[in-house]
Amino acid sequence: MMKSRVTMQDVAEHAKVSVATVSRVINNSPSVSDAVREKVLASMKALAFVPNYVARSLKMNTSTTVGFMVADISNSYYISMARALEDVVAKYNYNLTVCSTGNDKERELRYLKLYHSQNVAALLINTTGKNDKFILEMNKYIPMIMLNRRIQQPGFVGDYIGEDNFRGSYLLTKQLLAFGHRRIYVLHGPRHFSNSQERLQGFEAAMEEFGVSLPEDYPYYYNANYTVEGGYSGIEHMMKYKIPPTAIISHNNMITVGALHGLAAKRIIAPGDISIAGFETIENLTLMMTRPTVVAYDTTVMGQMAGEAILSRINDPKIPNGESIVQPKLINGNAIGLLPEDD
Repeated sequence: MMKSRVTMQDVAEHAKVSVATVSRVINNSPSVSDAVREKVLASMKALAFVPNYVARSLKMNTSTTVGFMVADISNSYYISMARALEDVVAKYNYNLTVCSTGNDKERELRYLKLYHSQNVAALLINTTGKNDKFILEMNKYIPMIMLNRRIQQPGFVGDYIGEDNFRGSYLLTKQLLAFGHRRIYVLHGPRHFSNSQERLQGFEAAMEEFGVSLPEDYPYYYNANYTVEGGYSGIEHMMKYKIPPTAIISHNNMITVGALHGLAAKRIIAPGDISIAGFETIENLTLMMTRPTVVAYDTTVMGQMAGEAILSRINDPKIPNGESIVQPKLINGNAIGLLPEDD
């Protein structure tokens, strides 16, 4: 049977002082004598007492918790960003808590309500785009930063930290076009995400610049949901084309991993049978036999930017909205082949 939580009342009885005195010790009040403080601390240690900081923060209307809510914390992209962010806020005694939404509306809403009930000091969100009204209501009370996906309703007060999604997609598409590819299969994310829209716009702009017409029913689009499973299913879907694409552009590193697994399962060789380029780098990319050309973003810098921005906003919630955009770096791999002119 689980033991009951030790309370301040238990500590007070053990130390033979009042509950108010225990509270003053927890809050480092100077009105407590050294002798009484030592006695209370000794009782807290003997009873293994842990202060309930959630209740304390609600009572005092303060918190030392910063929430970091993203689509998939198992993605190395977010892991490195979270580490850099944590290093910044920890210097000021803030604690980072992390959760994954899986891009699920209801799951995101549960976490939002949890963070709201805990009266967090601030919140950084890689939003699903499906709870904007609730986020905007929370935003009236909690400093916020949007990470790589924008709130697409007016009224948000906060900062935006993200990638130059348009340019990254534009550069990858230009690379494939330069090698002669025109039937480019785009494994993209859900179109209601602002970053998905920007990446598709970058692809379309590069195609148009090269004089490649994109009809409204361009067949080589596939929603891979920014997941490994989506990338794999995208390859299965690709096998159904009567006129197959000659190249793949993946709009997320998890999609790229899934696509590579799918190509291997179908025994499709890159660049021999098809070329592939991807958005964001893949962990241990240099150790891979098949290395897609990628556009990489410095997620450590993004995390540091986010940390500095959220500390500024905690200090003064009324500062003007800010925006920081990280530029892409093209890293050439070995998975893009030159397409013969008669293909």
